[in-house]
Amino acid sequence: MLIRYATEKDIPSWQMLAKDVSDIFRAPLMSEDPEFISYINSKIIKDEALVAVDLISQNCMGFIGFSRKNNRISWFGVYKQHTGKGIGSKLLKAALDILDRTREITVETFRESYEPGAAARHIYKKFGFIDVDNTLYDKTGNSICKMALKPYKEETFSYVEETFHNNKNFYPMKMIREIHHYDLSLDTPSEISENRVKYEIRKAARAVLLNPNGEIFLLHVTKDKYYKLPGGGIEENEDLLDALRREVLEEVGCPIDIIAPIGSVIEYRKYFEQLQFSYAFLCIQNGPITHTQFTDQEIEDGFIGNWYSYDAAINLLGQFHGTSYIGKFITKRDFDILVESKEQINKILGEGEFNDSVGYN
Repeated sequence: MLIRYATEKDIPSWQMLAKDVSDIFRAPLMSEDPEFISYINSKIIKDEALVAVDLISQNCMGFIGFSRKNNRISWFGVYKQHTGKGIGSKLLKAALDILDRTREITVETFRESYEPGAAARHIYKKFGFIDVDNTLYDKTGNSICKMALKPYKEETFSYVEETFHNNKNFYPMKMIREIHHYDLSLDTPSEISENRVKYEIRKAARAVLLNPNGEIFLLHVTKDKYYKLPGGGIEENEDLLDALRREVLEEVGCPIDIIAPIGSVIEYRKYFEQLQFSYAFLCIQNGPITHTQFTDQEIEDGFIGNWYSYDAAINLLGQFHGTSYIGKFITKRDFDILVESKEQINKILGEGEFNDSVGYN
């Protein structure tokens, strides 16, 4: 998912969303209301609106409008078909990161007694908003309330939160590299200026996984003609190492021993306005391979897994023949991770007995 500033091209999608949630807002004519359309245009002109976009379909999933001057959230909605996926939380967090957290932030929303508004109130309360005025009404006479988020002390606020993990032995992790467009001979589109990029943060766990024969597991993304290491996104409040075990079990089909940290890589994916953090670990297969659990998208992309020698794996990651934008980043990232892991792999192979290794289990 991508969070970016809304543009004029997004106006029809925003109006469609307003129609989709009009029953919740108790405003059946909202999408065609001239005042609402004027509001949308004003927010876009001022760069005071964010949109959540599906990276695969490029469809808009939700919008949030805000006011820098008044330091408040002024409109917030997610398509009903996309609720329950964390989209609202990410939109709100992105907006809060733009607003002044050293001052009180407010929003006028539904009262607690209004059941259809419970999901919205849940998100606000999750971020620390509290009710401060339950005597308000909107322009059509519906009862609403004002909620407020108390200010952070400036010195305690951080844009990038620490990754959640129980095992502290690997942290702080060595930074392997940062990957930028110029590392991949990519140019930034003229319409995306450097000072307008609003990066969505995504965090993931990656595995350099060895089997008892000393071979390394790679996934072949056949649709886009590139290879990658197993691993994937860390879910909200999920421990980093638990995420690693879960992802390997889903993509490879086996339990693992996590031997040691390798390092981290940051990717600045400007086309998607996404900041990707990857935390890589050296792992060893610890049990038979059963069945994989690929997502529908991974099946569509043609994921096929196999084991390779270190030299073969390096060769496959170093020869990207596709045109996929993400593929260019992934192969560069995983190539660097695998190069960084070579000394640790040689040490493990030299020991001969995998089960003698002491890991993070």
